[in-house]
Amino acid sequence: RVYSSSPSAGAGASKASGSSPPGSPSRRDWDAACETVIAKLHALTASKDKRKKAGELMVTLAERIWDLVIDLRARKGTSSEQYAAKLLREVMSLMDVKDLKDAVCLFKLARSALGLLQMEGATRGVHASGVQAAYMNIAQVLFKYSQKEGHDSAFLKEGLLEPLLDILQSEGGEYASSDLRVYIVGVLKNVSHEEANQKLLAQKGAVGALFGLVVADKLTGSSKEAQLLIQITATLRNLAGPQYRQFLQEERLNSLTRLMALFPGHTELLTNVARILSKLTLHTSACEALAKSDAHIRQLSRTLSASAEAAPLTLRLAFVLGNLTERCERLRVVFAFDCEGTSLVPQLLGRYWQRERKLALQERERGQTGSASVKEAEEVLVKLVRLLANIAISTTAGSTLASSSAVVDPLLDMLGAKRIGESEELVLNVVAAVTNLLFYDVPSNLLFQEDSKQLLCRLFRPLLLESYNVEALIETARALGNLSRHSDARQCMVTLRLDEILVILLDHEDRDLVFYVCGALVNLAADPECTIRLMSACPVVQKLAKLLGDAPADDLALQLVAVKVLTNLSLDPGAGWPTDAADAVSAAL
Repeated sequence: RVYSSSPSAGAGASKASGSSPPGSPSRRDWDAACETVIAKLHALTASKDKRKKAGELMVTLAERIWDLVIDLRARKGTSSEQYAAKLLREVMSLMDVKDLKDAVCLFKLARSALGLLQMEGATRGVHASGVQAAYMNIAQVLFKYSQKEGHDSAFLKEGLLEPLLDILQSEGGEYASSDLRVYIVGVLKNVSHEEANQKLLAQKGAVGALFGLVVADKLTGSSKEAQLLIQITATLRNLAGPQYRQFLQEERLNSLTRLMALFPGHTELLTNVARILSKLTLHTSACEALAKSDAHIRQLSRTLSASAEAAPLTLRLAFVLGNLTERCERLRVVFAFDCEGTSLVPQLLGRYWQRERKLALQERERGQTGSASVKEAEEVLVKLVRLLANIAISTTAGSTLASSSAVVDPLLDMLGAKRIGESEELVLNVVAAVTNLLFYDVPSNLLFQEDSKQLLCRLFRPLLLESYNVEALIETARALGNLSRHSDARQCMVTLRLDEILVILLDHEDRDLVFYVCGALVNLAADPECTIRLMSACPVVQKLAKLLGDAPADDLALQLVAVKVLTNLSLDPGAGWPTDAADAVSAAL
């Protein structure tokens, strides 16, 4: 009768210690339910036959265990600590069973075990080494399943990511094991390819937690440290894309740079750091943050020089340096001269070009095509040539590079050996690099030697004729604009009928291409020896008149360069303009 007190009963009714809200089980009922679950767990652990017959009931039981863990946190039952300890022992015992391979069941058990381990009473009287062993067993199971395809979303659904992060952020002795951290970070690495997991990890402070483990002042450069750091940097690599802003704190960027200095011989670790920086430097804000200190580009250069034989690492470092030098003139100069980039890049360029040629020859001799080794060598060349093109933008660096046979010879060889249809990115970058080097019209520029100019004209011709690639056409037109400043180059262009091709391209729909074509035609039209042919063999005036008529009213740059061509053509008294062409120009003007 004590339990049937009316709503108007006095405070004395609260003396009934076992009272419960209407519809909820009493403490003793809860105890009985927990004992039943514990007994079932024990029976399943002890009997393989029962485990086989349990089927879906195992998953249901695992869900029930999690409900009990939540109840224990709310201190239901007569002895929460006692039941937490019992439940933890049985859960860990079942997880240790070798034939239990249901991933969902194991994930639910792991979540419960991690929750119980956070309860002080569950581990009271257990030595720290025993608690560490429990965490290690859970981490190893989760790591095993994180390596398999198709489980990434389950880690999020079963609520495993947050407790794993909590362990990394905890400072207790039971969490300090380097091996435990390797496994936990390994799990996070494996499951952080999925976008939903990336978002949750970022929201819960994963980037900060991982950088918290990379405290360079406490690192010694040992191989054991490297194993943990490999997992950490691989996870950070997965998070560096959409969450890149979290990486831009000065101390975090400094940590990545210090890792490269501390572990110069660990190629896998260095490659992971380079991959992180590759993702970050796709963004202007990251490049600006890295540009605040020269320490970053100096260390990148040292690592590139010391790791030249490691193609994947060389590729990514060259890509990062290319991104940095693309955006900042000061970094171009620092890299070119303070970091000896004007000798380092040509050295690497020659090495990888020779490697690519040797591998390609071996491939042809075996009757093969498209081998991974040849492709990898070419990908490195793509990034190195781009880096070269970027530092050549700097006046001091560009003129130095243009006078080096270690630069010019490989570029001309690549342009002759590679075809746009098979090696598009490499050819585009080579033409861009050549264009930038041709800007420096100085006696020491090897590209302006007579044989080099004739060779370039011949190499550019198929790019103009055979390419449907607009980028290739634009880069080639830019290069011809620089090359056509020399009279012998202009004569070679006329001989090869490049002038006709340029005039045809005036009809192209791409504005930038037409602009650079006009740039080359400005130089050709200024040469009396080229003007007569332009006027007789090509309808250049008519096309320029149409261009002026069609050009947007606000595109003054395009109009101006077209008028420059016409002006130069009009300066030759021996070149008569057809009446209809003159009228069309007059109307357009």
